[in-house]
Amino acid sequence: MKYKQIIFDVDDTLIDFASTEDYALRTLFRLHNWKLTPEIQKQFHTYNQALWRQLEQEEITVDELNEKVFRDFVKRIYGEAINGPEVMDEYHSYFGETHKLLPGVEDTLRFAQKKGYKLTVFSNGENFMQHHRLQLAGIEDYFDLIVTSDQAHYSKPNEHAFDYFFSRTEIGPNETIFFGDGLQSDILGSEKYGVDSIWYNHRHRKNTLNLHPLFEVETYPEFVKLMQNDFEKAY
Repeated sequence: MKYKQIIFDVDDTLIDFASTEDYALRTLFRLHNWKLTPEIQKQFHTYNQALWRQLEQEEITVDELNEKVFRDFVKRIYGEAINGPEVMDEYHSYFGETHKLLPGVEDTLRFAQKKGYKLTVFSNGENFMQHHRLQLAGIEDYFDLIVTSDQAHYSKPNEHAFDYFFSRTEIGPNETIFFGDGLQSDILGSEKYGVDSIWYNHRHRKNTLNLHPLFEVETYPEFVKLMQNDFEKAY
């Protein structure tokens, strides 16, 4: 086989992030009596994603992100002063209980395992929460290794995060392929580190960073087909 190891991202690669965020946000806002309209929810998603991009670009730290997300948003929308980290912890508790898999995930993991690939996870996320969600989703046992930015103390695409990941596995970058949805984190990080990648573009986004994943797929059956062909490109 061309590769021995497949790395998977978690949010919006294995687990449906939109469903997770929707549940956690609705639960949090309902319990705090903050009115949540579709427009406000859209504003929060855009605002939150922008902060995560800043984290990935090392413009802010995880602690700063946790401080700012709800403190600044609630102040701007509702004019209420809150304890940012405290509310973020509450949000994480709801976020960690949701685990809707994207279509085709488990069949693909089962197929990849039968093919003999070592299956691993590399996620920008909190360690306990990601383990817990994968366990609730019934897929944790498919993975030989689960690494998070919480453990590594660096977030993808930082090369030190990749250093940490590969210090935990005996398979090197040249025998590994990364499957993820995040251009800024998964694909950029892989490209900088010399790891081949597959962009799981099921949200139909544009490649605004002009990156060069080895493949781009929109569904898990397309990914399975790549494995059936041992990831050989047709020229």
